[in-house]
Amino acid sequence: MIDPKIRDENSDNRRRRVGQAIKTENSVGSRILGELSSKNRDIGWLSQETGVPPNTLRDYIHRGITKTEAAIAISLALNMSLDELLVGSAAFGSELVPKGLEPEMALVPMHDVAVSAGYGAQAVEAGVSPESLGFPSRWLRRKFGELKSLRVVHVQGDSMMPTLGDGDLVMIDISRRDPVDGIFVLRVDDQLMVKRVLFPSSRRVLVTSDNRDYDRWDRMIDFESEAARDSFHLIGRVVWVGRSL
Repeated sequence: MIDPKIRDENSDNRRRRVGQAIKTENSVGSRILGELSSKNRDIGWLSQETGVPPNTLRDYIHRGITKTEAAIAISLALNMSLDELLVGSAAFGSELVPKGLEPEMALVPMHDVAVSAGYGAQAVEAGVSPESLGFPSRWLRRKFGELKSLRVVHVQGDSMMPTLGDGDLVMIDISRRDPVDGIFVLRVDDQLMVKRVLFPSSRRVLVTSDNRDYDRWDRMIDFESEAARDSFHLIGRVVWVGRSL
């Protein structure tokens, strides 16, 4: 049996090695190193989790992160919001008000539905985005309850006309994924989309467009097939729509 004191000393030594191996005056780099130290992890681990080469990570730590995809991957690996990683504060869902926004505003992460599944689907679920949209926090709480489950998504294309149009903004609630008919942001195969989802039975789901010009795309997914189940993932239910007149 390992003496608890030895285990604690080993943990302390790992934290010191992370801090001694790399030092930086860059604030983003300092936050990355701090999270690695608190998790007893190193650059090699972060490279494996993100797919970013170790030398590139060291460059980000010293000079700052230059690619959005890398920032998203690092924040997901470290279990941080993008605000926490890049700014040092978790503005979304808190009472912190970024400069330029009126008091009592909440920032909801905003995403582009045209992104591919990969980091796109993960980023929507995690609320990791370089963009956000401000809403009155009291109104959000009154209408939708828990703020941290809300995301705003840009609609592209006319497949959901007349319900949703090209350029519309939809708010989704990622806590609402029950198999009930409705409009959802979802992943099918390797594509992120906004579609109407119907559940004719507990074993089948129909993904369809409101615009009948797109009925050739309609897809019935049979949950009897493991491959079909893996190809389908609900991200969140659409609960609000905003558009320009």
